[in-house]
Amino acid sequence: MSRSKVLRSKLFPPLLDTPNQTEDAEGQTAKGGPLLAVIGCGYWGAKHIRVACDIRDARMSMAADLRRDRLEYVRSQYPSVAVSRDIGTVLNNPSIDGVIVATPVETHFELARAVLQAGKHALVEKPLAMTSAQCRELNAIAEERKRVLMVGHTFEYHPAVGFMRQMIQGGSLGELYYIDSRRLNLGLYRQDANVLWDLAPHDLSIIFFLLEEVAQTIGAWGCAHVLPDVEDVVYAKMGFKSGATAHVHVSWLDPVKVRQITIVGSDAMLVFDDVQPSEKVRVYQKHFRPQIDGDSYADFQSAYHHGDVNIPAISNSEPLKLEVLDFVNAIMTGKRPRADGMHGLRVVEALEAASACLRRNKHRSNGKHQPTFRRRNVSVGGPEIAAA
Repeated sequence: MSRSKVLRSKLFPPLLDTPNQTEDAEGQTAKGGPLLAVIGCGYWGAKHIRVACDIRDARMSMAADLRRDRLEYVRSQYPSVAVSRDIGTVLNNPSIDGVIVATPVETHFELARAVLQAGKHALVEKPLAMTSAQCRELNAIAEERKRVLMVGHTFEYHPAVGFMRQMIQGGSLGELYYIDSRRLNLGLYRQDANVLWDLAPHDLSIIFFLLEEVAQTIGAWGCAHVLPDVEDVVYAKMGFKSGATAHVHVSWLDPVKVRQITIVGSDAMLVFDDVQPSEKVRVYQKHFRPQIDGDSYADFQSAYHHGDVNIPAISNSEPLKLEVLDFVNAIMTGKRPRADGMHGLRVVEALEAASACLRRNKHRSNGKHQPTFRRRNVSVGGPEIAAA
Protein backbone atom coordinates (compact mmCIF):
# COMPACT_ATOMS: atom_id res chain seq x y z
CA MET A 1 0.00 0.00 0.00
CA SER A 2 1.34 3.45 -0.91
CA ARG A 3 2.23 5.99 1.77
CA SER A 4 -0.65 8.25 0.66
CA LYS A 5 -3.13 5.39 1.01
CA VAL A 6 -1.76 4.48 4.44
CA LEU A 7 -2.10 8.08 5.61
CA ARG A 8 -5.63 8.33 4.19
CA SER A 9 -6.68 5.15 5.96
CA LYS A 10 -5.45 6.63 9.23
CA LEU A 11 -7.09 9.99 8.67
CA PHE A 12 -10.39 8.59 7.41
CA PRO A 13 -11.18 5.15 8.83
CA PRO A 14 -14.36 3.59 7.39
CA LEU A 15 -17.73 4.44 8.85
CA LEU A 16 -18.44 1.41 11.00
CA ASP A 17 -22.20 1.76 11.23
CA THR A 18 -24.94 3.32 9.16
CA PRO A 19 -27.76 5.43 10.65
CA ASN A 20 -29.98 2.34 10.60
CA GLN A 21 -27.47 0.46 12.72
CA THR A 22 -26.75 3.03 15.42
CA GLU A 23 -29.74 2.02 17.52
CA ASP A 24 -28.32 -1.49 17.86
CA ALA A 25 -24.79 -0.22 18.42
CA GLU A 26 -25.53 1.04 21.94
CA GLY A 27 -25.68 -2.49 23.30
CA GLN A 28 -22.84 -3.95 21.28
CA THR A 29 -19.76 -4.95 23.22
CA ALA A 30 -18.22 -8.28 24.00
CA LYS A 31 -18.33 -9.87 27.43
CA GLY A 32 -15.66 -9.16 29.97
CA GLY A 33 -15.30 -5.55 28.92
CA PRO A 34 -12.72 -3.07 30.19
CA LEU A 35 -12.63 -1.11 33.42
CA LEU A 36 -12.70 2.65 32.84
CA ALA A 37 -11.73 5.71 34.82
CA VAL A 38 -12.34 9.43 34.33
CA ILE A 39 -9.90 12.22 35.12
CA GLY A 40 -11.86 15.45 35.50
CA CYS A 41 -15.43 15.39 36.81
CA GLY A 42 -16.73 18.69 35.47
CA TYR A 43 -19.41 19.15 32.82
CA TRP A 44 -18.10 16.61 30.29
CA GLY A 45 -16.50 14.29 32.80
CA ALA A 46 -19.82 13.80 34.59
CA LYS A 47 -21.50 13.05 31.26
CA HIS A 48 -18.85 10.42 30.47
CA ILE A 49 -19.43 8.75 33.82
CA ARG A 50 -23.16 8.67 33.19
CA VAL A 51 -22.99 7.06 29.73
CA ALA A 52 -20.19 4.66 30.69
CA CYS A 53 -22.25 3.38 33.61
CA ASP A 54 -25.00 2.58 31.12
CA ILE A 55 -22.86 0.53 28.71
CA ARG A 56 -23.21 -3.19 29.17
CA ASP A 57 -20.06 -5.13 30.08
CA ALA A 58 -17.94 -2.03 30.59
CA ARG A 59 -17.54 -0.77 34.15
CA MET A 60 -16.79 2.76 35.29
CA SER A 61 -14.36 2.03 38.08
CA MET A 62 -12.86 5.31 39.30
CA ALA A 63 -13.10 9.10 39.01
CA ALA A 64 -10.38 11.58 39.91
CA ASP A 65 -10.60 15.34 40.36
CA LEU A 66 -8.88 17.94 42.54
CA ARG A 67 -12.22 19.49 43.52
CA ARG A 68 -13.92 17.91 46.52
CA ASP A 69 -17.38 19.16 45.51
CA ARG A 70 -17.16 17.39 42.14
CA LEU A 71 -16.09 14.15 43.81
CA GLU A 72 -18.96 14.46 46.28
CA TYR A 73 -21.34 14.84 43.35
CA VAL A 74 -19.97 11.68 41.69
CA ARG A 75 -20.16 9.76 44.97
CA SER A 76 -23.78 10.79 45.49
CA GLN A 77 -24.88 9.94 41.95
CA TYR A 78 -22.76 6.84 41.30
CA PRO A 79 -21.97 5.03 44.57
CA SER A 80 -20.18 2.20 42.77
CA VAL A 81 -17.52 4.55 41.35
CA ALA A 82 -14.49 5.06 43.58
CA VAL A 83 -13.31 8.67 43.82
CA SER A 84 -9.91 10.21 44.50
CA ARG A 85 -8.14 13.56 44.44
CA ASP A 86 -4.92 11.79 43.46
CA ILE A 87 -4.53 11.14 39.73
CA GLY A 88 -1.82 8.64 40.58
CA THR A 89 -4.46 6.28 41.95
CA VAL A 90 -5.80 6.00 38.40
CA LEU A 91 -2.47 5.79 36.61
CA ASN A 92 -1.02 3.24 39.03
CA ASN A 93 -4.08 1.00 39.21
CA PRO A 94 -3.29 -2.08 37.07
CA SER A 95 -6.94 -3.09 36.81
CA ILE A 96 -7.97 0.05 34.91
CA ASP A 97 -7.80 -0.43 31.14
CA GLY A 98 -8.98 2.88 29.72
CA VAL A 99 -8.96 6.47 30.95
CA ILE A 100 -11.15 9.34 29.80
CA VAL A 101 -9.44 12.73 30.17
CA ALA A 102 -11.99 15.53 30.59
CA THR A 103 -9.91 18.37 32.01
CA PRO A 104 -9.01 21.90 30.79
CA VAL A 105 -7.36 21.85 27.37
CA GLU A 106 -3.97 23.05 28.64
CA THR A 107 -3.69 19.82 30.68
CA HIS A 108 -4.68 17.42 27.90
CA PHE A 109 -1.20 16.68 26.60
CA GLU A 110 0.50 15.98 29.92
CA LEU A 111 -2.35 13.85 31.21
CA ALA A 112 -2.86 11.91 27.99
CA ARG A 113 0.86 11.22 27.75
CA ALA A 114 0.91 9.99 31.36
CA VAL A 115 -2.08 7.72 30.67
CA LEU A 116 -0.49 6.19 27.57
CA GLN A 117 2.89 5.77 29.26
CA ALA A 118 1.13 4.00 32.12
CA GLY A 119 0.04 1.42 29.55
CA LYS A 120 -3.59 2.48 29.45
CA HIS A 121 -5.87 3.47 26.57
CA ALA A 122 -6.89 7.13 26.38
CA LEU A 123 -9.97 9.03 25.28
CA VAL A 124 -9.22 12.76 25.45
CA GLU A 125 -11.83 15.50 25.24
CA LYS A 126 -11.51 17.94 22.36
CA PRO A 127 -9.19 19.44 21.32
CA LEU A 128 -6.64 16.66 21.67
CA ALA A 129 -3.83 19.03 22.68
CA MET A 130 -2.68 22.64 22.37
CA THR A 131 -0.28 22.09 19.46
CA SER A 132 0.03 19.76 16.50
CA ALA A 133 3.51 18.75 17.74
CA GLN A 134 1.93 17.52 20.97
CA CYS A 135 -0.72 15.62 18.98
CA ARG A 136 1.97 13.91 16.90
CA GLU A 137 3.84 12.89 20.05
CA LEU A 138 0.68 11.39 21.55
CA ASN A 139 -0.04 9.49 18.33
CA ALA A 140 3.54 8.18 18.28
CA ILE A 141 3.35 6.97 21.89
CA ALA A 142 0.01 5.26 21.26
CA GLU A 143 1.39 3.58 18.13
CA GLU A 144 4.56 2.44 19.90
CA ARG A 145 2.73 1.06 22.92
CA LYS A 146 -0.19 -0.33 20.86
CA ARG A 147 -2.75 1.62 22.83
CA VAL A 148 -5.98 3.27 21.70
CA LEU A 149 -5.86 7.05 21.44
CA MET A 150 -9.22 8.72 20.84
CA VAL A 151 -10.41 12.32 20.83
CA GLY A 152 -13.82 13.52 21.95
CA HIS A 153 -15.17 14.61 18.57
CA THR A 154 -18.67 13.71 19.66
CA PHE A 155 -20.37 14.92 16.49
CA GLU A 156 -18.56 12.31 14.41
CA TYR A 157 -20.86 9.88 16.22
CA HIS A 158 -24.03 11.91 15.76
CA PRO A 159 -26.50 9.86 13.65
CA ALA A 160 -27.50 13.01 11.76
CA VAL A 161 -23.89 13.70 10.79
CA GLY A 162 -23.52 10.09 9.66
CA PHE A 163 -26.64 10.52 7.51
CA MET A 164 -25.24 13.70 5.94
CA ARG A 165 -21.96 11.97 5.13
CA GLN A 166 -23.82 9.16 3.39
CA MET A 167 -25.85 11.69 1.39
CA ILE A 168 -22.61 13.30 0.20
CA GLN A 169 -20.85 10.01 -0.52
CA GLY A 170 -23.87 8.64 -2.37
CA GLY A 171 -24.04 11.68 -4.63
CA SER A 172 -27.57 12.61 -3.54
CA LEU A 173 -26.63 16.30 -3.34
CA GLY A 174 -24.78 16.30 -6.65
CA GLU A 175 -21.52 18.24 -6.91
CA LEU A 176 -20.77 19.68 -3.48
CA TYR A 177 -20.50 23.47 -3.55
CA TYR A 178 -20.03 24.53 0.05
CA ILE A 179 -20.68 23.85 3.74
CA ASP A 180 -21.68 26.62 6.13
CA SER A 181 -21.47 25.95 9.87
CA ARG A 182 -22.68 28.29 12.63
CA ARG A 183 -22.22 27.70 16.36
CA LEU A 184 -23.40 30.74 18.30
CA ASN A 185 -24.67 31.57 21.79
CA LEU A 186 -24.34 34.11 24.61
CA GLY A 187 -21.34 32.88 26.66
CA LEU A 188 -19.84 30.95 28.32
CA TYR A 189 -16.71 33.11 28.31
CA ARG A 190 -13.35 31.52 29.04
CA GLN A 191 -10.02 33.14 29.82
CA ASP A 192 -7.85 30.16 28.91
CA ALA A 193 -9.01 29.86 25.28
CA ASN A 194 -10.78 31.97 22.68
CA VAL A 195 -14.04 31.02 20.97
CA LEU A 196 -12.15 29.42 18.07
CA TRP A 197 -10.51 26.79 20.31
CA ASP A 198 -13.63 26.41 22.45
CA LEU A 199 -16.34 25.90 19.82
CA ALA A 200 -14.77 25.42 16.38
CA PRO A 201 -13.28 21.93 17.04
CA HIS A 202 -16.83 20.59 16.71
CA ASP A 203 -17.38 22.28 13.35
CA LEU A 204 -13.94 21.40 11.98
CA SER A 205 -14.29 17.74 12.96
CA ILE A 206 -17.73 17.57 11.33
CA ILE A 207 -16.56 19.20 8.09
CA PHE A 208 -13.46 17.01 7.75
CA PHE A 209 -15.55 13.94 8.54
CA LEU A 210 -18.19 14.84 5.95
CA LEU A 211 -15.75 15.66 3.16
CA GLU A 212 -13.12 13.02 3.96
CA GLU A 213 -10.60 15.75 3.24
CA VAL A 214 -8.42 18.12 5.19
CA ALA A 215 -8.33 21.80 4.28
CA GLN A 216 -5.78 22.98 1.73
CA THR A 217 -6.23 26.67 2.59
CA ILE A 218 -7.48 28.33 5.77
CA GLY A 219 -8.24 31.98 6.44
CA ALA A 220 -9.68 33.42 9.65
CA TRP A 221 -10.55 36.75 11.21
CA GLY A 222 -12.24 37.72 14.44
CA CYS A 223 -12.73 40.26 17.21
CA ALA A 224 -12.27 40.46 20.98
CA HIS A 225 -15.14 42.63 22.22
CA VAL A 226 -15.24 41.86 25.95
CA LEU A 227 -11.97 40.35 27.22
CA PRO A 228 -8.67 41.76 25.89
CA ASP A 229 -6.96 39.45 23.37
CA VAL A 230 -9.65 36.77 23.74
CA GLU A 231 -11.61 36.59 20.49
CA ASP A 232 -15.31 36.04 21.15
CA VAL A 233 -16.38 36.11 17.48
CA VAL A 234 -14.45 34.30 14.74
CA TYR A 235 -15.10 33.62 11.06
CA ALA A 236 -13.06 31.06 9.11
CA LYS A 237 -13.03 29.96 5.50
CA MET A 238 -11.47 26.76 4.17
CA GLY A 239 -10.76 25.52 0.68
CA PHE A 240 -10.50 21.85 -0.29
CA LYS A 241 -8.81 19.99 -3.13
CA SER A 242 -12.18 18.71 -4.35
CA GLY A 243 -13.27 22.28 -5.05
CA ALA A 244 -15.68 22.57 -2.15
CA THR A 245 -15.40 25.41 0.35
CA ALA A 246 -16.46 25.57 4.00
CA HIS A 247 -17.27 28.49 6.25
CA VAL A 248 -17.32 28.45 10.05
CA HIS A 249 -18.84 31.15 12.27
CA VAL A 250 -18.43 30.75 16.04
CA SER A 251 -19.45 33.27 18.69
CA TRP A 252 -19.90 33.68 22.42
CA LEU A 253 -21.65 36.99 21.81
CA ASP A 254 -24.93 36.24 20.07
CA PRO A 255 -28.47 36.59 21.44
CA VAL A 256 -29.72 33.31 19.97
CA LYS A 257 -28.30 29.83 20.42
CA VAL A 258 -27.53 28.45 16.96
CA ARG A 259 -26.15 25.02 16.07
CA GLN A 260 -26.71 24.78 12.34
CA ILE A 261 -24.95 23.31 9.30
CA THR A 262 -26.04 23.99 5.73
CA ILE A 263 -24.73 21.87 2.85
CA VAL A 264 -25.32 23.09 -0.70
CA GLY A 265 -24.88 20.89 -3.75
CA SER A 266 -25.70 21.16 -7.42
CA ASP A 267 -28.78 18.90 -7.11
CA ALA A 268 -30.06 19.43 -3.57
CA MET A 269 -29.45 21.22 -0.29
CA LEU A 270 -29.47 20.05 3.32
CA VAL A 271 -29.83 21.75 6.70
CA PHE A 272 -28.91 20.19 10.06
CA ASP A 273 -30.33 22.15 13.00
CA ASP A 274 -29.15 20.54 16.23
CA VAL A 275 -31.13 22.96 18.40
CA GLN A 276 -34.36 21.38 17.21
CA PRO A 277 -35.61 18.65 19.58
CA SER A 278 -36.65 16.46 16.63
CA GLU A 279 -36.58 16.45 12.82
CA LYS A 280 -33.07 17.86 12.94
CA VAL A 281 -32.30 17.27 9.24
CA ARG A 282 -34.20 18.61 6.25
CA VAL A 283 -33.29 17.88 2.64
CA TYR A 284 -34.40 20.51 0.14
CA GLN A 285 -34.81 19.45 -3.47
CA LYS A 286 -33.72 22.86 -4.67
CA HIS A 287 -31.07 23.91 -7.15
CA PHE A 288 -30.17 26.49 -9.74
CA ARG A 289 -28.91 25.66 -13.21
CA PRO A 290 -28.56 28.35 -15.89
CA GLN A 291 -29.84 27.48 -19.34
CA ILE A 292 -27.42 28.75 -21.96
CA ASP A 293 -29.10 30.08 -25.11
CA GLY A 294 -26.00 31.59 -26.70
CA ASP A 295 -22.28 31.03 -26.85
CA SER A 296 -21.45 32.40 -23.42
CA TYR A 297 -22.75 32.61 -19.88
CA ALA A 298 -23.83 36.17 -20.71
CA ASP A 299 -26.73 34.61 -22.63
CA PHE A 300 -28.23 32.44 -19.89
CA GLN A 301 -31.72 32.21 -18.54
CA SER A 302 -32.35 31.55 -14.89
CA ALA A 303 -33.55 28.05 -14.14
CA TYR A 304 -34.59 27.55 -10.52
CA HIS A 305 -35.89 24.20 -9.35
CA HIS A 306 -38.08 24.06 -6.25
CA GLY A 307 -38.91 20.50 -5.20
CA ASP A 308 -40.02 18.73 -2.07
CA VAL A 309 -38.62 19.11 1.43
CA ASN A 310 -37.82 15.72 2.96
CA ILE A 311 -37.41 15.02 6.67
CA PRO A 312 -35.53 11.72 7.00
CA ALA A 313 -36.02 9.38 9.94
CA ILE A 314 -32.77 9.42 11.92
CA SER A 315 -31.83 7.49 15.03
CA ASN A 316 -32.00 9.40 18.31
CA SER A 317 -29.09 7.47 19.82
CA GLU A 318 -26.95 9.65 22.08
CA PRO A 319 -23.68 10.56 20.28
CA LEU A 320 -21.61 10.59 23.48
CA LYS A 321 -22.75 7.09 24.34
CA LEU A 322 -21.82 5.87 20.85
CA GLU A 323 -18.43 7.56 21.27
CA VAL A 324 -17.66 5.83 24.58
CA LEU A 325 -18.92 2.56 23.14
CA ASP A 326 -16.47 2.94 20.24
CA PHE A 327 -13.71 3.48 22.80
CA VAL A 328 -14.71 0.32 24.66
CA ASN A 329 -14.87 -1.75 21.48
CA ALA A 330 -11.52 -0.41 20.27
CA ILE A 331 -9.92 -1.47 23.56
CA MET A 332 -11.43 -4.94 23.30
CA THR A 333 -10.87 -5.63 19.61
CA GLY A 334 -7.79 -3.58 18.73
CA LYS A 335 -9.68 -1.91 15.87
CA ARG A 336 -9.01 1.72 15.12
CA PRO A 337 -11.79 3.92 16.55
CA ARG A 338 -13.59 6.37 14.31
CA ALA A 339 -12.37 9.55 16.05
CA ASP A 340 -8.79 8.42 16.60
CA GLY A 341 -5.71 10.47 17.38
CA MET A 342 -5.17 11.34 13.72
CA HIS A 343 -8.57 13.04 13.71
CA GLY A 344 -7.43 15.04 16.71
CA LEU A 345 -4.25 16.02 14.87
CA ARG A 346 -6.01 17.30 11.75
CA VAL A 347 -8.35 19.51 13.79
CA VAL A 348 -5.52 21.01 15.87
CA GLU A 349 -3.55 21.70 12.68
CA ALA A 350 -6.51 23.67 11.35
CA LEU A 351 -6.90 25.52 14.67
CA GLU A 352 -3.21 26.47 14.59
CA ALA A 353 -3.46 27.80 11.04
CA ALA A 354 -6.62 29.77 11.83
CA SER A 355 -5.01 31.15 15.01
CA ALA A 356 -2.01 32.34 13.02
CA CYS A 357 -4.38 34.21 10.71
CA LEU A 358 -6.09 35.80 13.70
CA ARG A 359 -2.76 37.02 15.05
CA ARG A 360 -1.80 38.49 11.69
CA ASN A 361 -5.15 40.20 11.31
CA LYS A 362 -5.20 41.65 14.83
CA HIS A 363 -3.64 44.94 13.77
CA ARG A 364 -5.23 45.12 10.33
CA SER A 365 -8.60 46.82 10.58
CA ASN A 366 -9.07 47.90 6.95
CA GLY A 367 -9.81 44.36 5.76
CA LYS A 368 -7.58 44.76 2.68
CA HIS A 369 -5.27 41.93 3.60
CA GLN A 370 -6.52 38.62 4.92
CA PRO A 371 -3.66 36.13 5.43
CA THR A 372 -4.40 32.64 4.19
CA PHE A 373 -2.56 29.49 5.16
CA ARG A 374 -2.03 26.91 2.47
CA ARG A 375 -1.38 23.19 2.86
CA ARG A 376 1.90 22.01 1.42
CA ASN A 377 3.07 18.57 0.41
CA VAL A 378 5.31 17.18 3.12
CA SER A 379 6.25 13.78 4.46
CA VAL A 380 3.96 11.98 6.87
CA GLY A 381 4.33 13.42 10.37
CA GLY A 382 5.64 16.81 9.26
CA PRO A 383 3.88 20.17 9.46
CA GLU A 384 0.79 20.06 7.26
CA ILE A 385 -0.18 23.73 6.77
CA ALA A 386 2.23 26.57 6.03
CA ALA A 387 1.89 30.26 5.20
CA ALA A 388 1.17 30.92 1.54
